[in-house]
Parts: sequence; C-alpha cells; structure tokens
Amino acid sequence: MSENIEDSSSSCDETLIDEEDLNKFTSTLDQYTPAIPETVTKYYMRQCGLQTDDDRVVKLLSVSVQKFMTDIINDCFQLHKIREKSTNRPGVTTSAAAAANVQPTTTEATTTTTDQSTNAASGKKPIASTNQTLTLNDLTHVLGEYGINVKKTFYYT
Repeated sequence: MSENIEDSSSSCDETLIDEEDLNKFTSTLDQYTPAIPETVTKYYMRQCGLQTDDDRVVKLLSVSVQKFMTDIINDCFQLHKIREKSTNRPGVTTSAAAAANVQPTTTEATTTTTDQSTNAASGKKPIASTNQTLTLNDLTHVLGEYGINVKKTFYYT
C-alpha cells in the first residue's frame, strides 16, 4: 500500500505544462476582458466561501463561467433551430387550394417584422429581423445534458 503512495508522489514531480506556455497563457489572460465583471465574480466567490487575493484566479474563473454560459446558450440556440425546423416543415395537404388559404403561423409572422418607415424613405427592400426567445423547456433540456437538474415550481406548471 505504501509503495503505491510513493509511486504516485514521484509522478507528481513532473510538470503538466511548460513554463513558457504558462507565461504565454497568463499574458493572454491579462489582456482579455471577460463579459462577467470581476466584482460580480468576487461577490459570488465570497458567497461560496472562496477567498483569494490573486486577480488572475478571479479572471480565470470569470472566463470559465463565461465559456460555460456560452456553451449552454449555443446549445439552446441549436436546439431551438432544430425544433423550429421540425415545426415549420410543410405538412401533407390534400389540395393546393387548402394550403393557399392557410393563415401564416405565429413564428412566420414574428420573423418577418420590418421597419417600413425607414426602408420606404430610402427605397430599399424591407429587412426581415428574427427574434429568438430562450424558453425554459429548451434551457431545462440543455442543462439536463450538463447534469444540472432544473424543475419548474408548482405554481408555473
């Protein structure tokens, strides 16, 4: 049993990263400004019981949280696009006349909103804007993939 401990301690003497690479990383980190302010990160670190005087640790945590949130939001957006494509797929209709009389769905109506006053004055084509909404269903599904369990409270169901 003691042999295993000694073997593992000798392997810890090896460095996992070169000093040159570490210096390059810290200089890059110093130049980067994270989207989450360091004061917010320090506040939540104190709430969790983490105390540090090293600003590099705070900045590294801010960047890590930003990356984590970006991954979650990107996954939610991809899931939303997949669901939107599956719901906007044209269905099988019995006649072309029945399809012509169908009113546009709410997603079609919201994705084609235009600013006609500025476009009419300049003589340009209307610009279609698409507004995406992050839903709790998409967020719950994506967070479940990350191992975070989210449930709606009783009064929202």
